[in-house]
Amino acid sequence: MKDDRTPGFMEAIAQTGLLTEIWEHFPENMFLMRVEGPDFVVEAANPKMTEVVAQDCIGKRLHDFLPWSVAEATVGHYRDCLRQDKPLRYEEHAAFRDGHGEERAGHWLTLLVPVHDTNGAVSHVFGIAQDVTELRLACADLERYNQDLEAVVEVRTQALNEANRKLQEANTQLELLASRDSLTGVGNRRYFQAGAEREMERARRHGSALSLLMFDLDGFKQINDQDGHAAGDAVLQRVAASVQAELRTNDLFARYGGDEFVLLLPDTPLASARQMGDRLRNRVQAEAGVAISLGAAGYLAADNHLDTLVQRADAEVLSAKRGRKLG
Repeated sequence: MKDDRTPGFMEAIAQTGLLTEIWEHFPENMFLMRVEGPDFVVEAANPKMTEVVAQDCIGKRLHDFLPWSVAEATVGHYRDCLRQDKPLRYEEHAAFRDGHGEERAGHWLTLLVPVHDTNGAVSHVFGIAQDVTELRLACADLERYNQDLEAVVEVRTQALNEANRKLQEANTQLELLASRDSLTGVGNRRYFQAGAEREMERARRHGSALSLLMFDLDGFKQINDQDGHAAGDAVLQRVAASVQAELRTNDLFARYGGDEFVLLLPDTPLASARQMGDRLRNRVQAEAGVAISLGAAGYLAADNHLDTLVQRADAEVLSAKRGRKLG
């Protein structure tokens, strides 16, 4: 085998002190493969490569000391280098038993360079294989860490989204509680005033009709005094339910205080509002078993505040109580 090696290769190394130092002490695998037909034979290997395979591999094919699958994959790269006739860089993973029978596994970043003879044919492949096993293990650890971190972030994001959802629900509930009468479930005074101011502005801007109805329960104090406040509360609930059954989706209905209720009717002239009032009186009497005194007021251009509408409607309520009719 010695006579078949590239003439002068090892001699050139031996004669050049710098190259000898590089070859002997280079920290990565260096090797020279001789082309023998479709196969390759180890022509030279530096001490680092000999240490990795833990045996003298000079004059041997890769299939002689590596597992068949590993040797085939490596030889495939050598053949690619020959076919392309230019340097080839690739990364490979290999697992094998060294000359001592110990399991070896790792990742190598390999550079192959075709070597030509005097006729220009590729006679050898020179290679340097850098051990990047620790780097790949570190990358794998980093990838696992990133995956774990992403999982933690996902869990915490879901928890945060759930907390935000619950907070939004709580805020919605608080807004509802702040705008609703807890006994009857209809709007409260604050809710009505805010909505009525918006409707008045719309009526002012567009010149549309707007009317307000106001009513309270006749003899409500007697109900509380004779039957108790629980009975009075039940009456208020029945009255609210009866009125709600007559409302349109854009009507505003609220308990204004005590046994006093108020209703705002957008796009409704005063005459139509009075007709609505008559229907409410009849329905409340039939379903809640109580009479109501009711007043109405139509929006006027001079009405700058809700109070002016409420005052006119309230005056009619008082008049109805005195005369048992709308004024």
